[in-house]
Amino acid sequence: MKYKIIALFGSVLLLTGCWDHTNIEDYSLVMGIGLGIDAEEKEKVGMLTQLYLPVADDQGVAELSFRNLYTKGETVLDATRELELIDQGILSDHQLVLVFHEDALKKWRAEELINQKIRDERARRGIRVFVTEVPLQTLFKYPVEARVAPTSQMLDALAQNIDRSTKILPPVTLGTLSDNINRGYTMILPKVTVKDGNLELDGGQILKKGVHLTDSLSPDQITSLNWLTGEVKGGVVQAKVDGYRVAYEVLSSRMESVKTTLENDKLTMDIYVKSDGRLAENWDPKENTYNPTYLKKLEGLFEKTVETQVDQVVNDMQTKYEAAPFKLVKYVRVQQYPFWKKNKDNWDEVFSEATVRFHVDLTITDFGIRGKRQ
Repeated sequence: MKYKIIALFGSVLLLTGCWDHTNIEDYSLVMGIGLGIDAEEKEKVGMLTQLYLPVADDQGVAELSFRNLYTKGETVLDATRELELIDQGILSDHQLVLVFHEDALKKWRAEELINQKIRDERARRGIRVFVTEVPLQTLFKYPVEARVAPTSQMLDALAQNIDRSTKILPPVTLGTLSDNINRGYTMILPKVTVKDGNLELDGGQILKKGVHLTDSLSPDQITSLNWLTGEVKGGVVQAKVDGYRVAYEVLSSRMESVKTTLENDKLTMDIYVKSDGRLAENWDPKENTYNPTYLKKLEGLFEKTVETQVDQVVNDMQTKYEAAPFKLVKYVRVQQYPFWKKNKDNWDEVFSEATVRFHVDLTITDFGIRGKRQ
């Protein structure tokens, strides 16, 4: 009898529903946030918030659109609270992207601009981070065509194209940014711009120990950095054979090994990367890929192209920027622990003085249905 009463009481509780529920219509769902300097009050943080806005067409079919709200404040939290004056309850659990205007990173440290987010237990550490020189109010209006994903969703999607292009940085998340700032490592933030009416990923901006550098890295430099750090997931390598254009499409790529040595407290790094791919395009009228000698010649040309590009970006990072890719430090930590422990707070300086040798092995595993000109 006692169990029947307990079961009946439990059933009654379930039938009552949620006594403290809030309708989803009473929330504004955040897709993306942009942080910059307010145009009028230069000491205040300007915040553009992009919200989900479901609307319906004449047939009653739901169409995902957006609404942009701009606020400002002494801090990021202050600007966030200003939203409550102009909109219903803000819910940022589903935020996709965070975009810094580069002027804000020149004025304030990145650590300051993300401080509120990393303290908020509800904030997603997987939020993708970008930087731009385009005014935030302009950037978050693109693309302008109807029934096209809003800026926040488009940026999130573009970042996932790393398996299609060597010119795209591995996604930088809020968690990655926070962790590496705390460790004092240099980060490169993906840069986004507007070109011909479209959003476009356009290289990267250097954050050295959380402080913004004025130098931008081009998409081609990003390609070279991706090869250096073993981050190439897909894309194209272009070269010329006897003056004619040829293209190698990356099917797979992996870091084979990184060997580190020390001599007189100077670091040497030998980086070995291996890739398999296909001969995707060949303008050579004398093509004969059935000939192993010809195939080896092409592989050598592609390897030389990649190694030359990587050598150039290493020189740029060591001499022009004095900034080190943080992903290489783990090999030094594992293989040269006492040296790493002594220099862990000066990785940029150590890398700038190191000897870095890059070796790539590209193998053409496929050349399609045409291998020889008749």
